[in-house]
Amino acid sequence: MVMVNCRKNKSYFFLFNFYFMKKIIFSDFDGTLTTKDSMMSIIIYQQGRLGLVLALLRILPWLILMFMGRYSNQRTKERLLHHCFGRMTVEEFNDFCQRFADSHRHILRNDLYDKLVDAKANGDEVVVVTASPENWVSRLVPEFKVLGTKMEFNPCFTGRFLTPNCYAQEKVNRILAAYPELETDRSSFHVTAFGDSRGDKEMLEFADERITVS
Repeated sequence: MVMVNCRKNKSYFFLFNFYFMKKIIFSDFDGTLTTKDSMMSIIIYQQGRLGLVLALLRILPWLILMFMGRYSNQRTKERLLHHCFGRMTVEEFNDFCQRFADSHRHILRNDLYDKLVDAKANGDEVVVVTASPENWVSRLVPEFKVLGTKMEFNPCFTGRFLTPNCYAQEKVNRILAAYPELETDRSSFHVTAFGDSRGDKEMLEFADERITVS
């Protein structure tokens, strides 16, 4: 009579399946992959700290309403960015974002950034999912695919986003729009997510492996 260690066989089966799964890593950006908020940083880069304070004072009524839950985070962000960058065409803004990225690589969290670079080199897919606009995030981390908020230009920034603010459930919506196979063939994938705030909760819950950065 042959005795079989079922637990060991199940463990081997899991490891065998895991080896052949496609690994996808989704990481938040601000506060997770960076040590500073990139939107505040890019406004300071353009207008200085005093300019940031004046810009926030300009939209203060909407900030107060937002904190009271009576005005959306998206519209508040749109107003702030429009006040700061509303005179720029998409070409001018992208050139500005490149200059910002070239001088601000230091805001990246080196330990996590290096870990994600190594994961990509080993064949994993790495995707940054962020509420910040793709224009500057994609230039700060050109190594990775970026799913972020998209700004509308016509030809200058209109003060509106083309997509919903990529925050909370919208992060999962954007992931599934880009990777529909995660709904239709989830067993073929192992999903890891990195996050640091309430805005990452749904993305972390969506993942098989959740890592909170502090």
